Amino acid sequence: MNSSIIALAASAAALVLGCAADPGTQPHDMSQAQHEAMAQQEDKAATEHAEQHDPNATEAKTQCPGKGACWTSISNPTAQHADDAKKHHELAQKHRAAAAALSSAEASACAGISDDDRDISPFAHREDIASVSPLVEETKSGKSVTKKEVGSTIVFRAVPGMTAEWLQRVVDCHVARAAAVGHDMPEMSYCPLELKGVKAKVTSTGSGFAVNVSGDDAATVAEIQKRANALKM
Repeated sequence: MNSSIIALAASAAALVLGCAADPGTQPHDMSQAQHEAMAQQEDKAATEHAEQHDPNATEAKTQCPGKGACWTSISNPTAQHADDAKKHHELAQKHRAAAAALSSAEASACAGISDDDRDISPFAHREDIASVSPLVEETKSGKSVTKKEVGSTIVFRAVPGMTAEWLQRVVDCHVARAAAVGHDMPEMSYCPLELKGVKAKVTSTGSGFAVNVSGDDAATVAEIQKRANALKM
């Protein structure tokens, strides 16, 4: 479940953004605040171009190919400003849609989560962490099996009130919140959930609860493991 809420919101935003989204306008390209700031900049640029467009402006040009008649063409010399204004307006809409997707994902993921659990990472409670180990993914090809480390498994001891479902919701909330602020959270520098592109799945171990945190690239995996190993008491 971890980042499924964000993925659904991003998919909804993609419908608004269009099939060929412009670079930087996808929800995870920047934070919610940055998308909103970019929308304002694009609106300003659109207004500036619109003010320079005169629908009644004309310009005549004569072209003589060398032999034969010289032909006259009439065009609007400010037409490009109208096209530019439209483009900037569209970009503003895409940034606002991306910001809305991030905001909606965070609101959905954190609904019903207490302020403390929303603001404080579950990994801040190091006393309740029982173990940390590499998360290994097995890939089968014929009879051979390839093992690859894709992140870390952090196991919590069972504490009163904790369930796999509740811990998953807290984890989802932190993943969504990190995305909304653009993964720029110095106060969460110890938390692997703050990293961009992480996935987190909670399972019951019988005597506790395991949080499997994984990444898709080597740099993210290395940082997940660095932060996870630092949680050991």
